[in-house]
Amino acid sequence: MSLLTVSFRGNGVIVVDSRLVAFELGIQHKNFLGTIEKYNSLMTLNPEMGAVAFQTRSFQTKQGNVSVERWAWLTELQATFVMTLSRNTEQVVNCKLALAIAFEKAKQMIKDIIPAQSQEIERLKLELQVAQAQTAAAQSQERLMQVKSAIVTMHGAGMLGLILGKPEAIVEQPPIVVEKNILVDKAGRPVRTYEGLSKTKLARRYGMKKPQDLVNWLQSMGKDHFIQPAMTAAPCQFVPFEYVPELDRLWAAQRGSRQRLLGE
Repeated sequence: MSLLTVSFRGNGVIVVDSRLVAFELGIQHKNFLGTIEKYNSLMTLNPEMGAVAFQTRSFQTKQGNVSVERWAWLTELQATFVMTLSRNTEQVVNCKLALAIAFEKAKQMIKDIIPAQSQEIERLKLELQVAQAQTAAAQSQERLMQVKSAIVTMHGAGMLGLILGKPEAIVEQPPIVVEKNILVDKAGRPVRTYEGLSKTKLARRYGMKKPQDLVNWLQSMGKDHFIQPAMTAAPCQFVPFEYVPELDRLWAAQRGSRQRLLGE
């Protein structure tokens, strides 16, 4: 049984190792390689055949010396041509037959298997593109929901409807619940009345997590004087109502260093 096999090189080229051919021919490889080198210039001049590709490797001998091995990668035409230079002994004929069968099997493999692999690769590429598109769509949908939630929080459901192209939407500013803080004297008599929003309500209005976020935001813009001290039965802090429209404008314009809402 022949051990002659072929290999696939770049660009789908099928080649055979000159060492395997020499073994099948029953001759020393150096002699077979000499024949190849002798006729390589002739093959190079033939555009259908082309130059032979040679390869070398260094290896260490049993004696510890470094030696170099050289061999050739022969295409079907090159191998067939070189073997025609040998007498048709039984061994040479068997080698030619084994070589022809090996090349034919390789070509059949290219014809049958490689297109199927290419189709499978294309299918996997398409599945990957679909998965990537679905992931991107899910992420976009999530960001859209976050932005919608932020718009409703800041400007009400009517503004969201108007942005989404619903002309019948009624835009209403979210209601402001004004807190009235009354300063009293020791006898409990009213001294001064303060109207505004507490830090807690303002922080909630802008989607912040805690009142300190509002303080930090105002300080980053030099607006911390908007927060004024007041006293009721217990000390408190509030922002006068006349400052609220300006805060709404600054928040909508994303001014200052602030705790951002999800989706921004």
